[in-house]
Amino acid sequence: MNNFISRAGLNFSQKRQAAFAGTWYESDPKKLRAQIDSFLSSAQAALVTRPVETGFSQNLEPTAPILAIVSPHAGYMFSGSTAAFAYEQARRQRPKRIFLLGPSHYVGFEGAVLPTDSIFATPLGDLLVDKDVTEELSDFPLFRQSSQVHKREHSLEMQLPFIRATFGDVKIVPIIIGSLPDEMDVQLMGQILRRYLQPDDLVVVSSDFTHYGPRYEYQPFESDWKEGVRRLDAEAFAHLSKHDVHGFLDFKERTADTICGFYPCAVLSAMLPETAYGSALQYRTSQDAIVEDDNNSVSYLALAFSDSRKLGWEPLQHIGSERDSSLPDSVKDNLLALARLTLERAVTENRRPSESEIQFAVNDFTKTKMGAFVTLYRVDPEKTDQKELRGCIGYIWPVKPLFQTVIDNTIGSSSRDYRFQPVSKSELKELEIDINVLTAPHRVNSYKDIVVGRDGVVLYKNGRQSVFLPSVATEFGWDLSELLTQLSLKAGLPADAWQHGARFDVFQSQSISERE
Repeated sequence: MNNFISRAGLNFSQKRQAAFAGTWYESDPKKLRAQIDSFLSSAQAALVTRPVETGFSQNLEPTAPILAIVSPHAGYMFSGSTAAFAYEQARRQRPKRIFLLGPSHYVGFEGAVLPTDSIFATPLGDLLVDKDVTEELSDFPLFRQSSQVHKREHSLEMQLPFIRATFGDVKIVPIIIGSLPDEMDVQLMGQILRRYLQPDDLVVVSSDFTHYGPRYEYQPFESDWKEGVRRLDAEAFAHLSKHDVHGFLDFKERTADTICGFYPCAVLSAMLPETAYGSALQYRTSQDAIVEDDNNSVSYLALAFSDSRKLGWEPLQHIGSERDSSLPDSVKDNLLALARLTLERAVTENRRPSESEIQFAVNDFTKTKMGAFVTLYRVDPEKTDQKELRGCIGYIWPVKPLFQTVIDNTIGSSSRDYRFQPVSKSELKELEIDINVLTAPHRVNSYKDIVVGRDGVVLYKNGRQSVFLPSVATEFGWDLSELLTQLSLKAGLPADAWQHGARFDVFQSQSISERE
């Protein structure tokens, strides 16, 4: 993945100033507070009589606690009243920390940019950045740090006065998200962020919706464009309300809809638990606020996301922990059969198995998102006690349902492991399949907490990472020092890089093999 934000020359300033106060919103604290209070009061009264927007189908009322909100980021004269609906819905739960996601309007890049600043200023008072979280996030290759990207961007700043007025002195984790053209990047970023969320956290996504008209070079409708825009926004909401990442990405590919916060919204969808749902609280357009002309329009939606179980965010490592402990025998057999079927279809017919072919392996257990590696070994028929690595590919993070993870990585290990040539038809009878199903990675305080043979290990340092499954150290007879040295070298770092400034995740694995 290309990323246009370099680690070189980072400017570690202390405070990001309010760049748009006095233009996009009031700079005078009293006037600004009065304006926001008026917006919130009006939203409160409206939500009593109409809890959700009536023009959207399957629009369920939200329930406490609110996991996340989506709020527009135009000038307050255009979208402040709509933003207030989202904040009013969430204000009663008093979060201790807010993860703030928004798009980049001025700098093009892939991945996400974190601030180097410790403080974000607003006319209503400063907000402190949770530097522990931003520093840890910067270890992941998907994330970079830049004060300049944050300094120029308005999408996050437009939320800050509302955050300060509604929730007071709360810590923030500000993240500007660029393009994420690969669905796996969306899912991975969502799962990484998900790990840091605690029950009393709130996620705020800053996004406007459809930008229509010649000003935005988007005019797909020949007639009744206002109704067409409304249909687009309703379809976008339908995907978001079901946190359907694949459907939402497909929607953009199909319609080219101009949702400026598309990728932050997609990442939110990847973060939400399976039992979450979205509620549209208010829908307006810029023409409802101030009619500039009859050719251009920007849509504003206030959304809130709840959990049908009426729970807040759960720590990621606790999700599915009971299931992670042991795979049922029937699941083991079906996963191995699925991997064998996938291998044969991929190598002999250059295709994935069809939906009907894989139904035997799809159930509630395998629909759970889990990480897994698929390893192929070549076995000599005359020396079955010896095997030679032929390919190994996997997902460390639980980014897809387990059955899809096995399919993806069986194909990957047979054709996309750069160390080997693609598997040929003549090799199929000689290959043996192993699958390692992983628990969610979690951070350890020190490398001294790593248990060799039990733990798979991910090393992070200077934007680089490397991973070994739990079995690797055992197979090679490594002790902890040698394991960490090999991890450092695999990451392209000096052999002793693990000793200072590195961070470590660990995970456990349950291995199943065709040999068993």
